[in-house]
Amino acid sequence: MKSTTSSTESRPNKSTIEPRLLKGFRDFLPDEQAARQTMLSGITGAFELCGFAPLSTPAIEYADILLGKYGDEGEKLLYKFEDNGGRQVALRYDLTVPLARVVAQYRDIPKPFRRYQLGTVWRAEKPAHGRFREFMQCDADIIGTASSLADADCIAAGIMGLKSVGLERFEVRIGHRGVLNDVLGQFGVTVPDAQADILRNLDKLDKIGPGAVAETIAAQGLMDADQAGRLIATISGAGVPTVVTEAGLAGAEHLRGVLQALESMGFGPFIRVDMSIARGLDYYTGTVYETMLLDLPSVGSIMSGGRYDCLLETYGMPEVPAVGISIGVDRLFAALAELGQAPMGGAGPRAVVCTLGDRALDSALGLVSELRDAGISCEAAPEPGAKLKRQLAHAVRRGARYAILLGEDEVGQGVVTVKNLATGEQGQVERNQVASALV
Repeated sequence: MKSTTSSTESRPNKSTIEPRLLKGFRDFLPDEQAARQTMLSGITGAFELCGFAPLSTPAIEYADILLGKYGDEGEKLLYKFEDNGGRQVALRYDLTVPLARVVAQYRDIPKPFRRYQLGTVWRAEKPAHGRFREFMQCDADIIGTASSLADADCIAAGIMGLKSVGLERFEVRIGHRGVLNDVLGQFGVTVPDAQADILRNLDKLDKIGPGAVAETIAAQGLMDADQAGRLIATISGAGVPTVVTEAGLAGAEHLRGVLQALESMGFGPFIRVDMSIARGLDYYTGTVYETMLLDLPSVGSIMSGGRYDCLLETYGMPEVPAVGISIGVDRLFAALAELGQAPMGGAGPRAVVCTLGDRALDSALGLVSELRDAGISCEAAPEPGAKLKRQLAHAVRRGARYAILLGEDEVGQGVVTVKNLATGEQGQVERNQVASALV
């Protein structure tokens, strides 16, 4: 006897899951992602023009590869966990430390090594304006030379990347860790750990202001509030401050070399010396820089970096000079959208072929392949037997620029009708001239 239980009753109960996103994470639907890819093509194209080669590294590293590189505050933001094999691993926090691991692991890489990388990074921080937990970076680095020209070339590549997306009103603020440490020594702060603590506080000047930074430094017992105020005033002046130690003099000379090189390349108008730039990460050793949009400073730095000559020592290599720049892709895109300057990037095809009559379908599909071979994005309307109005409505929904109408009469005459969906204009084109008509 057949069971009389309905199919609905026999199904196991399944609770409905609410579709939702974690805070600080985002989806990018096709139109927005296409616009992002347009922006990324401009940036990576600028990096390649400057001679940087592409590199890719894994999203997950052994935890000890990443730990001890970012300072106490950075360490707290690492996504760390134990994988199914019992290994302690972490999602990458940036692209710089994985690059250092690559250079240490593949020691026969020719140097200077110029690479760029586009990749997603993760930081478990509180989401805010222009600040996300998962975001993309695009870096350009030079490993194996201490020349000030390397610093300048990384910054130049970054400036060209920003200009490639139409930006002109931005400012790259450049400081130097060595010079800053020399100034700290003049204020009696010579212990490296204390210097690092003060640098981390100075890195918050733009966020909380000079008064709050001075109070924080005093509250931590690093120096009194009056001293801290005078320190901030010293480093906030224009130009490179007076230095007294040999290390400070070398740093000042290096910084001047970077500034002169950028001036010679025509990028002087985008540059300002700002010795309060400290960068909170522990691995920076020399030049440091951050980039602000003059029309939207509240979004924070959209491009930053610096020199990190000692980072590879943690992987058992002797000191290897290294310098790089990083563009925060997601923060940049959000800022461009807020400024009304986000690049256009339609996700739909350039053309949709509308078939009029079943006997024209083979010819229509052949035309689709021909256009794709010619590098023109194209698709066939999914219901070739439908009325023309319906097929045209599909082409509009897909964001196509052109509709190509192909019926039995057109097949016999060796022509097609091309309709511009934006203007409504249409005309007949020889079948073998369709590709050139759509360029």
